[in-house]
Amino acid sequence: MLLSRLFKGAPDIEIEQLSIDSRHSMKNAIFFCLDGIKYDGHDYIKEAIDNGAVAIVYSKELKEKHKAIYVKVSNVNNTLTKVANIFYNNPNEGIEKFVILGNYGRCSVASFLNDYLNSVSSCGYIGILGIRYKGLELNSSFVTLNILDNLKMLDTMKKNGVHYCTFEADASSLNLQKLDSISPECVIYTCTSRSSSEFQTNDYYTYVRRYLYTLENDTYVIFNVDDESFNELKDCVENYVTYGTSTIADFQIRDVTISSNGIAYRIVHDGNSYPVRSKVQGMVNVYNLTAAIVALAVKGNDINEVISYMADIPYVDGVMERVDSEYNVIVDSAYDLSSIEEIFHYGAYVKHKNKVIGVVSINYSDGDKRLEKIMDLCDKYLDITILTENESLDSGVMEILERCDRFVRNKRTIYVPLRSQAIENGIEIMNSKDTLLIIGKGNERFLSMGLGREFYYGDKHYAVKYIEKRRREENETV
Repeated sequence: MLLSRLFKGAPDIEIEQLSIDSRHSMKNAIFFCLDGIKYDGHDYIKEAIDNGAVAIVYSKELKEKHKAIYVKVSNVNNTLTKVANIFYNNPNEGIEKFVILGNYGRCSVASFLNDYLNSVSSCGYIGILGIRYKGLELNSSFVTLNILDNLKMLDTMKKNGVHYCTFEADASSLNLQKLDSISPECVIYTCTSRSSSEFQTNDYYTYVRRYLYTLENDTYVIFNVDDESFNELKDCVENYVTYGTSTIADFQIRDVTISSNGIAYRIVHDGNSYPVRSKVQGMVNVYNLTAAIVALAVKGNDINEVISYMADIPYVDGVMERVDSEYNVIVDSAYDLSSIEEIFHYGAYVKHKNKVIGVVSINYSDGDKRLEKIMDLCDKYLDITILTENESLDSGVMEILERCDRFVRNKRTIYVPLRSQAIENGIEIMNSKDTLLIIGKGNERFLSMGLGREFYYGDKHYAVKYIEKRRREENETV
């Protein structure tokens, strides 16, 4: 594409690519000098030119200029979005986009949406699980791609016949304005966790508000009216829909029943009552599933068909995932205290007269305040606690486990440094009606080692392995 098509008055030179990373080869590229949190693209202009850039888009005064065409603009981010949309033939058009915000629940809502939309057409996904579309699964280092890569990926998906795409967005993504190139038809805010590191280390609501202000008036924004975010954010948009247990919700959640077999409840909307059943677990998934149902309904999908499909919706990998039909063994990636308490509360809800056992992760970096709060939750909800590593033994896990001993209120706590062995112990001591909660890793396939990572088969792998071992031993005994 000619540079003159992208910038009025520019010369007619051929542009082959757009770039925001000066380190990569960029033959005949435009380099955009984005100003990030740690790095400023203006400092890397020479490197970009050395790697093939022929045009530079910048906003700050430059001390020197190297051989290239320079285009000064007031806002590089905004210019990048406009230019990339032209360069990639308006990839926003023709794909219906759902953006999911919040401190937790994003991955589950995105997965529920993806499963349904792939059943009726073709849906892509960009989030914590990577990039997925048309059976392809690509790894990504970030929850949300950058401004440029989002548009490039949408263009690729469009060319491959994808009609929908879901995006997860964390605080860092919103702060860096990564989603500003995306024009979503629907935005969902799930739940807020003030104990999450994401919330505590960032001015989170400021980032969310700024993003919501950029949305078009016809974008549907869906809020959980039971969550604090509703009152914090509702004034940022004109066109919003609510769900929750409150009577003011547009889609009301009523008569919730939670068991080890799944969830059952009703959604009441416009005087109609819709019974919902699903095998997914816990109150958190009542909210997540309802968010997906509401988003699909407001975008014109038949709510009865959507609810019917959700009855057999697959578990999300590593998120409140029940790994066996006989034993109630739940795997989850919960790390922040609110999420941990939510899962423990589920265990207490379904326990009846049986035990709730927890395999609970401890990080070497955990401070005393966090350790004390974790142990308080364990003492409140669990009958037996098995403390284990969330990091490798090389990170000094025994030291951190011993530090927990100061905060243990009773003697129901077991220390098992090796994570796979802790899972085996939990399965050995549970009976068929107990609940075993394995939290901290979810679908992660690694253990941190301070300066690197150690391969780990995953909590689900070990849980399934040791359940099968237990069954073999029981059959041999009989």
